[in-house]
Amino acid sequence: MSTQTFFSLNGERFLNPVISVRGLWKSFPGVVALRDVNLDVFPGEIHAILGENGAGKSTLLKILYGIYVPDKGDLFFGGRKVIVTSPQDAVRNGLVLVSQVPQLIDSLTIAENLSLSLSQFGYVSSVRKVSRFLLERGREYGVKIDPDVEVWKLSYTQKQLVEILRALLLNAKVIAFDEATTLLPHAEKEKLYDFMKLFKSKGGTVLLVTHKIPEAMEVSDRITVLRRGEVVGTVRTSETTLDQVRYMMFGERLAQLNSSKYEKPGVGDSEVLVVRDLWVRSDYGVYAVKGVSFSVRRGEILGIAGVAGNGQLELIQALAGLRKSERGSIYLRVNGNEINVTNKGSTIIRRLGIGYIPDEPVKKGVSLDNSIEENIAVHPKLTRFLIRWRNVKSLASDLVKEFSIVTPSTNTKAKVLSGGNLMKVLVARELTVSKIALVAYNPTRGLDEVSARYVRRLIVSKAVNEGMCAVIASEDLDEIMELSDVIAVMNSGSIVGVFKSGVSREEVERVMVS
Repeated sequence: MSTQTFFSLNGERFLNPVISVRGLWKSFPGVVALRDVNLDVFPGEIHAILGENGAGKSTLLKILYGIYVPDKGDLFFGGRKVIVTSPQDAVRNGLVLVSQVPQLIDSLTIAENLSLSLSQFGYVSSVRKVSRFLLERGREYGVKIDPDVEVWKLSYTQKQLVEILRALLLNAKVIAFDEATTLLPHAEKEKLYDFMKLFKSKGGTVLLVTHKIPEAMEVSDRITVLRRGEVVGTVRTSETTLDQVRYMMFGERLAQLNSSKYEKPGVGDSEVLVVRDLWVRSDYGVYAVKGVSFSVRRGEILGIAGVAGNGQLELIQALAGLRKSERGSIYLRVNGNEINVTNKGSTIIRRLGIGYIPDEPVKKGVSLDNSIEENIAVHPKLTRFLIRWRNVKSLASDLVKEFSIVTPSTNTKAKVLSGGNLMKVLVARELTVSKIALVAYNPTRGLDEVSARYVRRLIVSKAVNEGMCAVIASEDLDEIMELSDVIAVMNSGSIVGVFKSGVSREEVERVMVS
């Protein structure tokens, strides 16, 4: 390399970065994702790549991991210039990626999955040897794991742990995490942070891609901020403040965070959505929802709080017509008429005016191979008769402006957009087309701070202010506390507590875990 860069961490002075990027450019049709990016990552540090949705974070990581090839620029691993055109190249150079979605085969055991993974990267190791390695590494990192368990029996957190053990099995010098905590409950996030710190203490390096400023501030040694594909700067975490990083990340958009205040209207007297004694089974055949009853009035937001896995997801899916109930009923009042929509199916329910934001929005809510216009047009209310594409195009253009969706045009394929902008497309469609009620599961998951605040304001101003009601289930208790007029706490499939807005966070948490 033409210049020598020194870095000091915990009293040690390093000469060569473990990873360097120089003059990196990457474009997609109509979108410049990265502009002249320069980056140094040093041995033994936790380095956060921070940016809002669409800033280019994941694109940079995919180039480092060989999923994308840059248009211009150079990569250096351990001071050596390298060409990385596949994940195999990245692994050979010591970099392993832990993605947000675990890449595992459900029908195989943990050991079988990792043995197969090794073979894909050119290594040969028997299932027995892999099992022994897993037990040894588990003890080293304080993790209990059974190599013979089939993956389908694992929770999301356990699957992510398997991905981390895969990185150790591949002798990773650098482990890269791409928005790895997005789907984790708070306690599991802390465990992941502990692993990062332990891996660092053993000489490893962590590259953490995130849109969460508090996360970057809590766990990293240094932070590099990307905005609109460009590096704004790199700072030592211990020498900066939350407000400074916020300004680096959002610039003038930071004003939106303070201007996105909203006032909730008064709640009406008429009930819009009524649920009576609802019983719903999980995918495993056991009751996930047990005798749940509630009603939501015009202009009211009901927040469903609870530790993940206590029936919230199954309840939301039943309300959206995507999961059958065994007993009980769901009624919707439309134009003064009470309609029984129990087990009517999602198409009928959505045509009646219920909007739906699913738990896995990219997988279940949008089609990556279709354009923004086509993703808006697939709403059942727009496809009931002949689609008027001129109207769809006009609506899509309006929504792109209103929701600040970063895209070159409404004809752009969804797969080109960042995860946050995909989420905006989904939220825009559901809030605009639906007129009676909104049901949602983690409606701002994966969005940066400004975008999340904006979507919450829209749920209130566009949905509730226009006479709709909303049922919001979220694992983000702050979100529930901020949005809800009424909070219902679910535990073991039942509603175990109901609170009005203004209740203390401590009281809600007490009921959640009791």
